[in-house]
Amino acid sequence: MSGSAKAVPRVSDDVSRHGQPPPSAAAPARGAGLALFAVCLGFFMVLLDSSALNVALPRIRAEFAGGLSGLEWTVNGYTIAMAAFLLSGGSIGDRWGARRGFQVSLAGFVVSSAACAVSPSLPALVASRVVQGVAAGGLLPASLAVIAHMYAEPARRAKALTIWGGVSSLALVCGPVVGGALTSAVGWRAIFLINVPVGLLAILLTQLKVAPSPVHGAHLDIRGQIAAVLVVGCGVGALIEGGDRGWASPLTCALLAVAVASLAAFAWIEQRVPHPMLPLSLFTRPRFVAGLAIGALFQFGAYGAQFALSLHLQNVWGLDALGAGLSFVPFAAMWTFASFVLARLVSRTGAKPLLVAGALGAACGAALLVPLGEQPSWSLFVAGSCLLGLGAGLMGPSLPAVVLGALPTHQSGLASGALNALRQVGGAVGIALFGLLLEEYAPGIGLRICLALVAVGFLATVAAVLWSMPRKAAP
Repeated sequence: MSGSAKAVPRVSDDVSRHGQPPPSAAAPARGAGLALFAVCLGFFMVLLDSSALNVALPRIRAEFAGGLSGLEWTVNGYTIAMAAFLLSGGSIGDRWGARRGFQVSLAGFVVSSAACAVSPSLPALVASRVVQGVAAGGLLPASLAVIAHMYAEPARRAKALTIWGGVSSLALVCGPVVGGALTSAVGWRAIFLINVPVGLLAILLTQLKVAPSPVHGAHLDIRGQIAAVLVVGCGVGALIEGGDRGWASPLTCALLAVAVASLAAFAWIEQRVPHPMLPLSLFTRPRFVAGLAIGALFQFGAYGAQFALSLHLQNVWGLDALGAGLSFVPFAAMWTFASFVLARLVSRTGAKPLLVAGALGAACGAALLVPLGEQPSWSLFVAGSCLLGLGAGLMGPSLPAVVLGALPTHQSGLASGALNALRQVGGAVGIALFGLLLEEYAPGIGLRICLALVAVGFLATVAAVLWSMPRKAAP
C-alpha cells in the first residue's frame, strides 16, 4: 500500500494543542448546516466566476484592445492551471488537512480575484487568472474532502454530496445572469471584485463551523507533483490549442510531446518514491478506475454537448449570445431539479441506480437532438435538452460517491482531486473535438456527429458502472 496509506494520521494543531477538540469538532451536528454552507459557498464562487466571465469577454476585449488569442487565454489560462493542479491540490490537502487546504486555497482565490479586478492590462489579467486556476485546483478537491470528514455516516454523506453536486447546477444557471448584470451595471471588474467579500465570509464560516481535519504527515512527492502538473497542464493545453491552431501546429505538437514524456516520468517516479502522490496500486481497484472514467465521460458529454449546441444556435440558427443563453434555461432548470430533488434518492438507493438511469436518460436526450439541422426546431430542441439536463443532473451528485467510496477517508483529497482532474480532461477533449467537427463539416452534419458521440459516451458510462459496481454499492 502507498506511503500515504501507511502514514499515521494526526489531528491539526488546534486540536492537539489543548488535548481536546474544539467545540465545532466535538459536536459536529451543531452548526452542520452552516459548515456545509461555507464549503459550498467557496465551491459555488469558483464555478460562478468561471461561467460569469464568458458574457464579459467582449467588454474586456474592448477595454484592452487585445486580440482574440489573448482573450481566449483569460479562459484557457484558468482552465489549464486548475486542471493541472487538481491532483496536486488533493494530495496536498490530505497532508495539510482538508480544512486548512480549503482555507488556504480560498484565500489564494480571493487575493487573485482582487488582482484580476485591478489588472491594468490583458497580460496582467491572464497572469492573475492563472493564479486563480491554481487556487481553484486546491479548493475543489479540498471541499469534497472536508465533506467526507464531516459526514462519516454514509446516508448523511450522500445527502451532503448531493447538495455539493447541485451547487454546480446553480452556478450554471446563475453565472451568465449574474455576470451580465454586473457587467452592465458596474463593469466587468465587478465579477472578480465580488469574490473578495464572499470568499472572506466563506473563510470565516469555515474557521468557526468546520471541524479541523486529520493531517497525514507523509513527505510530499515533489517530483511526482511536478510531473503531474506537466501531464495535465500540457495535455489539456494541447487539446485546447489543437482545436484552435490545428493538430499539426508546432505548439500543439510540443505540448503533446511534453505531456507524453511527463506521463512516462510520472509512472517511473510513482513506482520508486516511498510516499507517492498517486500510488499506481490504486489502479487495480475497479471502482476507482471506473469512477475516473465515468467522470471524464460525464464532462465530455454534458459540457461538450452544451458547447456544440451553443455554437449551432448562434452560427446556424442565428441567435445572439443572450438568445442562446436563454435557450438553455430548460436544460439548466432540469439539471438543477434532478440534482437537488431527484438525486436525493442516492441516500436510499446508492449511486449505481442513479448513474445508470442518468446516463441512459442523457444518452436518449442526445439521440433525440441528433436530427437537429439548419432550420430551427424548437420543440425537438427543448425536449432533447431537457432530457439531457435531467440525466446529467441525476449523474452529477453521484460521481463523487463512487470515487470517494473506493478509497479510505484519509485519501479523500486524492480521490476528489483525481476525479476533478479527469473531469476537466474529459471536458477539454469534448470541446476540442467538437469544435473541430463543427468547423470541418457542413452545418447540421457536424452537430449530428457530436451528439452521436455524446450518446455513445453516456452508453459507455452505463457499461462502466455495471462493470465496476455489480452489486448495490453504498453511496
